[in-house]
Amino acid sequence: MIDAAKIIADHDLELFVKEILVLEEKEGVQESTLPFFADGYPGIVYLQSEKGFLIPRKKALTAFFLYGQMIAPFELLIKAPYLMIVFQLYPFASKLLFDVDPKKLNDDCFDLSSLQGAAVENSLEAVAAAPEIGLQVEIIARFLSGIAREKGMEEYREIQRAIQIVLDLKGVITVNELARHLNATERTLRRKFNDCVGISPKKFAKIIQFQTSLGQITTGGFSKLSDVVYENGYADQSHFIRNIKKFTGKRPLQLKKPQ
Repeated sequence: MIDAAKIIADHDLELFVKEILVLEEKEGVQESTLPFFADGYPGIVYLQSEKGFLIPRKKALTAFFLYGQMIAPFELLIKAPYLMIVFQLYPFASKLLFDVDPKKLNDDCFDLSSLQGAAVENSLEAVAAAPEIGLQVEIIARFLSGIAREKGMEEYREIQRAIQIVLDLKGVITVNELARHLNATERTLRRKFNDCVGISPKKFAKIIQFQTSLGQITTGGFSKLSDVVYENGYADQSHFIRNIKKFTGKRPLQLKKPQ
């Protein structure tokens, strides 16, 4: 087990990295399908596997890649044994750290090993050679910390604040209300979200609202579906069902884990 919070703090990554996840399958040679839904966060993945694809794009995954806002439901098809180390980034961090256009990353990924520079090459070689997962995570954290030290946060302060407001309110906020919180115009807010996050503030809020309700559905934390609908700020049940199907391709009760 790794102490993600400590690693993030030790490398001064609190403004950029939300979470560090490790997914591993040590046995077998079968192909594993890992489903994912929109959550509002891009990320960096280090992957050790003989084969991996992003579905439905059928795009081959590289050893070190950056993924953007995944709006449509998607799957990773990976051949076991595999190791995935995921640094989940805050929504503006892909733009800030790597200066990529986040709109071009929507529902897609970018090969980080294609970036020029010794920092990327040396870090990738060091991660591959590291004997244990904790050390691999530390190397990636040092790599990101080195990039972050060279970047200025000032122009991202407002978008960071806007994102935090949406997260605090679990996505239940209109663009007009968010603009008033920030003393900004709706037009300015939309432009900054599109430039820094890759999606509109309205879509980002819908994704966060969806994720909050998804957590309640999958854990079975409700007695009636209408409880989830109104606790999460949806106007009515039909609107809620449409939103769930849009992000997952499934109806709400199909997502509930068996007891």
